[in-house]
Formats: sequence, C-alpha cells, structure tokens
Amino acid sequence: MKPQNSKNSTQISSQTQESEDADESLENLPASLEQLNITKEKNIPFSHEQLQDIIAELERDIVGGHWLKGTYHYANTDLKMMPALIEQANHKYQGLNLKLVTTSHDLCLSIKEAIENGIPSSRLIVNTTDRGVHSVVLDHRTIEGKTSLIVFEPATLESEAALLLAVRLQLTIQRELPECYFSKVEMDIQRSASECSIISLALAKKLHTEADKLTRMHKDNISGVLCQQNTTLPHDKVDPYLPPSFYKHTQGTRRLKEYIKSNPAAENEKVNKKGETLRERFEKNLVESEGKAVSVSLHRKRVTEYKSILKL
Repeated sequence: MKPQNSKNSTQISSQTQESEDADESLENLPASLEQLNITKEKNIPFSHEQLQDIIAELERDIVGGHWLKGTYHYANTDLKMMPALIEQANHKYQGLNLKLVTTSHDLCLSIKEAIENGIPSSRLIVNTTDRGVHSVVLDHRTIEGKTSLIVFEPATLESEAALLLAVRLQLTIQRELPECYFSKVEMDIQRSASECSIISLALAKKLHTEADKLTRMHKDNISGVLCQQNTTLPHDKVDPYLPPSFYKHTQGTRRLKEYIKSNPAAENEKVNKKGETLRERFEKNLVESEGKAVSVSLHRKRVTEYKSILKL
C-alpha cells in the first residue's frame, strides 16, 4: 500500500509541490560521513575527552532536571554520533543490516541493493535536517518475493518536520520503488523534541530482535489489510501488532496505559534482563516536568549508548 495521512490528506495534497521542492533540499543534505564531520577512525566525531564531557553534561541534565531544554539541544549531537552507534549495533546484532540515510538517492539505493542481494530484511534510519532534525526508522522485509516497507514514526505526523518527511518518503518510494508495498505508522510514544534519532535507533534494534513478531504486520501490509489506501495507521491500530519491548521508552503515562489496555497480556510481561514489566520500568524512569509526569528513559538510553562508544 502507499498510504497518506488521513488526518492531513488535504494538507498533503496541497503540499505535493512543496514536498517535491523539499525533496531537492533533502538531496543537498550531507551525503557522506566526511560532510557530517565524522572522523574516519571508527566513525567517532569527538575525541575521547570531548565525549566524556558530553556524557557528563547529559548526566547532569538528567539529575538537575534540565534534560528538557527544548527544540533540538541533543539532536545534532545524536546525528553526528549515529554512524558510530549504527556501526556498533551492526557489529553486535548479526543480520541487523542497519544504515543511516540522509538523501532520497541513498534511501532508494539501499533498498534496491538489499533486494538485489537477496537480503530478506534490513532497517534504515531516515533523517532530514532541512526543517529541523527529524528521524524515523524504516523496516524492510521481503516475503515470498514481495517487498514490504513500513516506516515507524515514533511521535505523530502533527509537526511540520514529521509530516514533510512522511510525504517525501511516500513520494520517493512511489516514484522509484513502485513494486514495493509501502505504509507508514504512528507510534505516538515520543513526547520530547530532541529524541527522534535515539528512539529510532532503539526501535531499529527491536525490529530486528523481534522480527518474528513483525511478520504478521508485514504480511498484512503486502495484502492490503494493514491500513486503507491513502491513510497512516494510527497508534491504537499499531498497538496490537507490536510486543511490549517496543514501548520501553514510551514517555507519556497516558500512552503507556493505552497500550497496556489494548494488550492486557503485556501487563505482566518482562521487558528487560532485570525482570521488570513495562509499568515497573516506566515508574522507575518517571520524573515531573512542567506539571506532567514524563519518563526520562530515552535520555538515559542516550547516555548508555554514548558510553558504549567510549569502549571502542
């Protein structure tokens, strides 16, 4: 299927030309690691001392309650770190086949290469920086000769950056990969502004380790059952397809309750090596911010990921 967001169908159709223009902007984004100021050695953009300082600042922000700095305080650093984080993830998880793509050309090339090389599954973190940093993760699966492409939006399509990226992906795949079955889904688990890249990395790993549980979703995408033509699958329709581990970094209390309500068996399922349930893990990471209870799990995940790079 090749859906569009039903809530924004009018807006999407009116922005087709704008999206095509924005596509040119995407093509002008950094196309190589050197342009991203990534050092050739191990793809690490910072010295050991610089990375230690960055980690120390992140930890101070969490302890001091300054982690919600607004806009894109952490996002640019995540983007610079992403090649190294992806390299490490691919080394740890055999068959993950994860890449970072920042141009329409690289997006299509990566998918075509995977198909031509007989790779049954792969993941792409797709990033755009032309109207604010935003990332999503695309899961590719080839089943019985048919290729399913599902884009997972960690937040919603209500922001301009998210909407434009979704439209751009749809137009690009329709034009360059018409034989593929494409759908996009909203997870609505991200609340803060700067964590789209780090949560996309976490989701990419889960798409690999929980691949068997995603087979039904991809088959439904190929058969046209996943969602109607020209729509985006909303989070309440996504929830029944995904196991609890995909919701470990959910930031909002309401959203977590919605998932557990639609998946009662998830209430007592363990989601980590510590034997914690989703609710137990969520409450452990809960803090008060601007009068609301929000999980800082993603911010702690970032620290863990950065620290792992120090060991390279």
